[in-house]
Amino acid sequence: MYELAARRSVAQPPEWATRQRALFDLFETAVDDFVADYLDDGEPLWPPADHVGVDGYDDIVEGFYNWPLVYAMGGDESLLTHAEQAYEGALDRFERAETPHGHPMVVDEFEQCRDWFHLGEGNLFTYNMGLAAPDDDLVVERATRFADMYLGDSDLGNYDPDERLVTAPMNGSAGPGYSDLSAFGAQSTFGGYGADYRWASHGLPWRDLEFESATELLDPDNEERLFEIYDERCSKGDIPLNLAISSLMANAFMHSGDEEYREWVTEYLDAWRDRVERNGGVIPDNVGLSDEIGEYTNGEWYGGTYGWSWGGWHYVGVGTTTAAENATLLTGERDHLDFHRRQLDHLVQEGIEQGDTLHIPHKYGGEGDYHYNGSGLREDDGEILWRDGYYEFKPHRDDPYLFHLWYMSLDEADRERVEALRDWGSREWKQVDMRPSSKHGAGNEWAWLAYLEGEFPEFPERVLEANRAHAQELLDRMAEEDREPDELNEDYLRDRNPVFHRGLLNLTMGAPQPVYYGGLVQAQVRHFDPERERPGLPEGVAALVERVDDDGIDLTLVNTGSRDREVLTQAGAYAEHEFTGVEVDGEKRDAETGGPGEGVDAISVSLPSGTRLSLSASVDRFANDPTYAAPWDRR
Repeated sequence: MYELAARRSVAQPPEWATRQRALFDLFETAVDDFVADYLDDGEPLWPPADHVGVDGYDDIVEGFYNWPLVYAMGGDESLLTHAEQAYEGALDRFERAETPHGHPMVVDEFEQCRDWFHLGEGNLFTYNMGLAAPDDDLVVERATRFADMYLGDSDLGNYDPDERLVTAPMNGSAGPGYSDLSAFGAQSTFGGYGADYRWASHGLPWRDLEFESATELLDPDNEERLFEIYDERCSKGDIPLNLAISSLMANAFMHSGDEEYREWVTEYLDAWRDRVERNGGVIPDNVGLSDEIGEYTNGEWYGGTYGWSWGGWHYVGVGTTTAAENATLLTGERDHLDFHRRQLDHLVQEGIEQGDTLHIPHKYGGEGDYHYNGSGLREDDGEILWRDGYYEFKPHRDDPYLFHLWYMSLDEADRERVEALRDWGSREWKQVDMRPSSKHGAGNEWAWLAYLEGEFPEFPERVLEANRAHAQELLDRMAEEDREPDELNEDYLRDRNPVFHRGLLNLTMGAPQPVYYGGLVQAQVRHFDPERERPGLPEGVAALVERVDDDGIDLTLVNTGSRDREVLTQAGAYAEHEFTGVEVDGEKRDAETGGPGEGVDAISVSLPSGTRLSLSASVDRFANDPTYAAPWDRR
């Protein structure tokens, strides 16, 4: 192990360091207040006792999903304790909430039958608990039990190992057999909650049938026919969104080391890679139970659930991004990234330049009426521009799909892809929004990249300032509401969660925002407190990753407190990388390793009170099998 000692005293800690520690402190008190006001003895206040439905569990969990992650970066232990209590409370509440199917929303501590857009969101908590409490037997047991629901020998039938496919767009702990939307009533996709948004904004997925315009999908007289279509086309078979299950499997592998989970990820990705080849290079959005593309859509490769005509790249890209990066993480082979890269390149090839900005198509569908409340380039009469099947031409908006490709490869060609898809008509790169524009808070990636490339040195202070301002805004709202909100719905916790982790991820771990719909944290480094044997920076210690490239990283550690500290800095979020060389103040340090030329997966840094240490480390990326085990458990 590299053993380093800080020798540089700092009379005044840098502003970013004091802001970072202050943010950790703010989150501690904010969560205390949040729990007191918005939970009832650890249990959420929603849903009501008489509620019947299928939606909302993931939304409740999103209200506290990132507390374990902030704890794992150095937050107070109370964040983990509160998160564990809130999660147990949510399980209890939703195991009493009924569905129209005769069983509760949560069965065996997992959602009964949902799509992986929602399951991915809800399971972010599960993945963050791996970082926060990898030695908790219950965390490990749940991680493997959840993944086992998708193994080929499971009685649930979620996965067919012979055809290498997930058997339905909706699946879960009750199996794939509860996708009958007609049972949902006002909770269905077609009527009630979300109907206007889904159809008037997303357009018409079934232009080959009797419908001529998107507005017809909002007509109650058509609801029965829509249920029939959904049952025929969208209740069985595989879709790209199911590739997000690879995170569930990777999570189980990093807890257990069991090879079957890694094999599942590569086997399933290979199956989808084969389907891409059969479809001329474009990922199809629906595959029948016989592995036939378009089996239930009259032979068309588009028109499936959450597919190219139903949400488009926003949903399809979830699967291609997460599967490619999970396979890379588990095998160390960056060739897996070609799976995702190829889809991005195809959209770029079909793009239309408008000024300096490339507008790529986000959807594909058959000919028909495209007058609907969608986004993107339009014809002179207001109709959405449709060209050779492609439509909704607009700047690339799903930043993690783009940045994760570059981040996992750190290849210059992928950096050029980021540049090629920049929206030049949008905000400056050297800007941080004081509040996120969406629930997943993506958007800092451009400013963070500008910082890493030396163009925005103020980024650390600006992003910490923005995170604090947003947290304070929600705390002020909490004080105004005086405990329970006037209106309770499934989003009430998520909309009030005062914890914002994105800036801390960028700065302390050199990590981008994970894919919100079920992606794992991917990072350059992760810090541990050996004195307390817990993850995260020790009290008073701040960290700043200042360089990220294929050669390695630059990292500064500062002890802002009054006590001497020791930090263990690990290569990668899961010890998947190795440090192969370290320079401190231009001085090269040798590692204590098992042999010549070997690297180490962690660095020990001694930080006396009021000191700082800056280092440059060369990194051998994806050199090791990833694991949640802490450094002291790997010795």
